[in-house]
Amino acid sequence: MKKFINEIFSFHNLTWKHWLLILSLYLVLHIPVITKNAYDSNLAVFQAKAFLSGNLPIENYFWDASVFEGKYYVSFPPFPAVVLTPLVGVFGTSINTILISLLISCVNMFLLYRLLTHVMGNSEGKLWVFLGFFFGSGYWWVVLTSDYINGFAHVVCTCLLLLLLIEVLSKKRPLLLGVLWALAFLTRQMTIFYAILIFYFLYVVQPDKKTALKNILIVLVVAALCVVPYFILNYLRFHNIFDTGYLYLIYAAPVQERINQYGLFSSKYFLYNFYHLLLKGHNIFFSGSMNLQVTGMDQYGTSILAASPFVIFAWKARQELKFKIAFWATISLIVVSILFYHNNGWMQVNTQRFALDFFPALLVLIGASYAAIPKWLFKSFVAYAIALNLLSYTIHILR
Repeated sequence: MKKFINEIFSFHNLTWKHWLLILSLYLVLHIPVITKNAYDSNLAVFQAKAFLSGNLPIENYFWDASVFEGKYYVSFPPFPAVVLTPLVGVFGTSINTILISLLISCVNMFLLYRLLTHVMGNSEGKLWVFLGFFFGSGYWWVVLTSDYINGFAHVVCTCLLLLLLIEVLSKKRPLLLGVLWALAFLTRQMTIFYAILIFYFLYVVQPDKKTALKNILIVLVVAALCVVPYFILNYLRFHNIFDTGYLYLIYAAPVQERINQYGLFSSKYFLYNFYHLLLKGHNIFFSGSMNLQVTGMDQYGTSILAASPFVIFAWKARQELKFKIAFWATISLIVVSILFYHNNGWMQVNTQRFALDFFPALLVLIGASYAAIPKWLFKSFVAYAIALNLLSYTIHILR
């Protein structure tokens, strides 16, 4: 048994027996969360039910739904609802989306292991990057809140992005890349910028440019075919193929005032979002006559640098310059889009969940940095991030 456990901690050449234990422990750890799933809160489930009924609007209003011409619509990209449609067809709307999210996360664990093997080989650091992402980043938060469409979409999108990254680093099949890229976009729209990585791996590093161009064209055509139904869906709902319905959400007063005055994207939002994404520290609320009673966590979240400080090691990635430029360009364009957006992803605890749109790409650079960082420092930063998540979620749950 000791040998078996040591094999798991080596995180190399894991067999189905190793994974059976790892994933079983992961699911058992989350049983309390599974049992607390809200069965009437996930817009993706409502949209799946509408699809099965041959309708585009959902039956009743729920928080974060769009109101347009007296009907209620789900403005979020449709693929998470498509994922749930067969399950809703079989089991009805009383499906536990946290459990489904955890099962997808089990797939994500295996996919990240494969991705890190591509990047890091047999390095012991694979385990620490793995733990850092699943327990020391905002990914854990979106799993815990995946009875809402926001968290569920992030989990689904992470699966698609890990598959895409594995594909560009290995077989580079254009047909599959086109599908994965399109489905990621149909889950989280900012992932459109992963096109840079597809272009880099299919064209820049390929000596045969004629074949490379052909493969790029295949990716674009396949992706377009997948995305066209989304444009049709937008037109049928909002009379404009590019209108996703976000303008018709009923926001809280401060955000609604922002949108009324500046729109969904504006430079006016930059400082607010920059502070929350990169600077804001961990924030526990205290109250009582002596301000000693812990009452909760700031649900505007914690910056990615404060909550998951191991991400800073990505700057030390040991890869060729063009490789790093492609990844940083992808990450930077997503970051810029986030910085000009009208909100920062509230509600969230100890994370900026929008960062999960670029986190899979960042993981490649973090993994490639392990050999350049003192091992004690890397492990300490990951351990700190995990401990901070545990503290934050404990306070949030018990408050």
